[in-house]
Amino acid sequence: MRSVLGAVGAGVALGAVALLARYAPELEALLLMPSSPPGRLAAPRSAEPAARSVHPPPAGSAAGPEGAAARPEGTASSAPGAPTAAPAPRGARRRAPLAPPVDPFADDPVARAACPADMTLVEGDFCPSLPYICARGGDGVGHGCPEYARGARCQAAVDPRRYCIDRHEWPNRVGELPRVYVDWHEAKALCASVGKRLCRRSEWILACEGPKRLPYPWGFVRTPSPCNIDRAAIAFDLGALHGEATREEEIARLWQADPIGSHPNCISAYGAYDLSGNVDEWTDNLADDPDTARPATLNGGYWGPVRNTCRLTTGGHGPTFKFYQAGFRCCADTVDGVVTPPPRPFIDRDGEKDDVYD
Repeated sequence: MRSVLGAVGAGVALGAVALLARYAPELEALLLMPSSPPGRLAAPRSAEPAARSVHPPPAGSAAGPEGAAARPEGTASSAPGAPTAAPAPRGARRRAPLAPPVDPFADDPVARAACPADMTLVEGDFCPSLPYICARGGDGVGHGCPEYARGARCQAAVDPRRYCIDRHEWPNRVGELPRVYVDWHEAKALCASVGKRLCRRSEWILACEGPKRLPYPWGFVRTPSPCNIDRAAIAFDLGALHGEATREEEIARLWQADPIGSHPNCISAYGAYDLSGNVDEWTDNLADDPDTARPATLNGGYWGPVRNTCRLTTGGHGPTFKFYQAGFRCCADTVDGVVTPPPRPFIDRDGEKDDVYD
């Protein structure tokens, strides 16, 4: 009997050894698999119908796309009298400073001579009239067009440009949160406080489209996207946003922007990050068109299920509008002494009829 039990035990042991040998790679992978990183999982996509504008309604309006944004942690130093940065709202997601992303433009000697280290050089031809043609129909969710047609031709004389643009959204520092809830006047003042200017709408569009005039910084197809877009919409409380005592908490509740530098592949052909998605960005339409009825424009869209194309612009909110997802970045003239003709006016009045420029 003892010999029989011994034989059985030996057989079991041999079987266990065989199983371990057979599944050793899988077991090793499981043992070495890192635990899930802390933080929020990607939010599901909204099933709400598309909205033409990439932005919510002006303050006091009851309808509009719903999304979210929070206030950043810091800003660049301001000159006396310039607007000061508001602190990040309590409860907003914070992250340890990120390592600077590998930047393919960082060592370009021409760009480094032309622009400060925190900016990138844009040198190319701006197209004043370029149609975006949808190549295949969408499902009506958010952006509405999953792929744009290639080969669109500029329908007006191009305008050569050469200027600098911030690599990132304000405060243009990797690891910090992008600044939001600023109006157009505040954005202009903050850019001026560091010796820069708010980007012209045409400058912003060219920096986003690149020399190939892409509808998105990364190409023609909506997804997969390297940028922070298409997060689920969250209903905002307009009263809470307007209230001084409740605004910070409401912005934190809505916040779905990522810290600057979180998306190293969300980069345009000229080296500017997060032009599509993350937060909306104020641009200066008045500098392009001194007679426009819409001086303050917003470009790029935010993290919600909205269009986010390079050329789409919202102009209906006005220069005093501020909201949970509206931020900005700055532009500047080059400093290397290369003579550049001044930009021609960019007159685009069609969008003034319905507050959205395509």
